[in-house]
Amino acid sequence: MEKKTNAITVVDSSVEIPGLMQKDMTLSMKKIINEIDKLFAEVQIASMRAIWDVGRLITEVRDDPDKYLTKEQQSAHVNGESVIMFVFAPIYTAEQLRSAVNMFERYPSEGELKRLLSMRCPERPRWRLTTSHVQLLSQIPDDTQRAKIEERCAEEAYTARALAHELHEIRGKKKGNAGRPHEAPKGLKQQIQDLLAHQRRFLVRSENLWLNDESDNIYDDIANASPTKLDETVRGYFREIEENFSKLSDQISEHVAMCNKIRETVFDKLESEQEDEEDAKEKKSRKTRSHITR
Repeated sequence: MEKKTNAITVVDSSVEIPGLMQKDMTLSMKKIINEIDKLFAEVQIASMRAIWDVGRLITEVRDDPDKYLTKEQQSAHVNGESVIMFVFAPIYTAEQLRSAVNMFERYPSEGELKRLLSMRCPERPRWRLTTSHVQLLSQIPDDTQRAKIEERCAEEAYTARALAHELHEIRGKKKGNAGRPHEAPKGLKQQIQDLLAHQRRFLVRSENLWLNDESDNIYDDIANASPTKLDETVRGYFREIEENFSKLSDQISEHVAMCNKIRETVFDKLESEQEDEEDAKEKKSRKTRSHITR
């Protein structure tokens, strides 16, 4: 369970390794990869079980006040769940603890927990459900609908972010309302670095994920997908991708035109002035040396 502060980002999903695939790795590297995967799996299992146990214990206190509350607390109608939340308030929010309770209520047996921990994607065996996935799934009240989305999660190897987006779509929420707005860069250098970082990320992902000729890319996956996978949601996403690329094409043309304009009117002029200044300094230096040698 993530604390309020001192959160640590373990994996940056934006990092790509150009041209590096499992089949190209040495045996030593594969061994290291497998060890890391095992460590992540152990951490994830421990984390999910811990949150499930927290929910189980809070539920136990809530449902049996005679056992866990004093007579005075019972007379005052104190809620045992609230007592626990008060005790842990300096570390965890009430929302986090309620999320643990919600998770236990949706998956109240050891068998259910083990089933979640064992779920895998056939095409991506390293993928597994995380606590973030399960906390999102726990928000779905209907058991049948939740089971279907669980299966889709595993089949499509959803990230927690993709699952959250899927739930927003199901609930009919407008896209783009969730999350904090991005802060505008403060300085010129930061703005340029921000634009450059987005360019690099898009180029790397295009080369290694979306347009990779050496392995199946996203377009191969779409072309070879079964009709059942190409539902209205997928087709809607694809239509939006097509529209966005058309807009991107126009915007890239504008970016190129602006870069050319800046190059011609600012940087070329600046470089020319710097060259003239250096030439003037060189001429002055030659005159000085000539004067000294006379």
